[in-house]
Amino acid sequence: MNRKLLTTAAIAAMALTAAAGSAVAGANSGAHAAGSKTIKLLNASFSTKKVTVSKGTTLRFVWTGNRPHNLRGPGVNVPSRVGGSKRVKARTGTYVCDIHPGMKVAVKVR
Repeated sequence: MNRKLLTTAAIAAMALTAAAGSAVAGANSGAHAAGSKTIKLLNASFSTKKVTVSKGTTLRFVWTGNRPHNLRGPGVNVPSRVGGSKRVKARTGTYVCDIHPGMKVAVKVR
């Protein structure tokens, strides 16, 4: 009887340890729940006209095509270039490319 009780206790302890590990992993993953949003700079427009993101989201602007673009907006001022990417903390406001009139994306953080 003692052996059966010890086996049951050992199984219960392992189950509790696994459950606690899952809870900790879940709590840690929530810290990055906001994630990131990619916005492409196409030939003469952004890949979207407007976007709403959660607080803490990182915006990743990606230069595509072969035309130069600059990027100006809340917390970002990138001079003209053809390729690459830029990550910024999302802020409510309008991001623009001054080189191409009308090239803008409105970002709302909630």
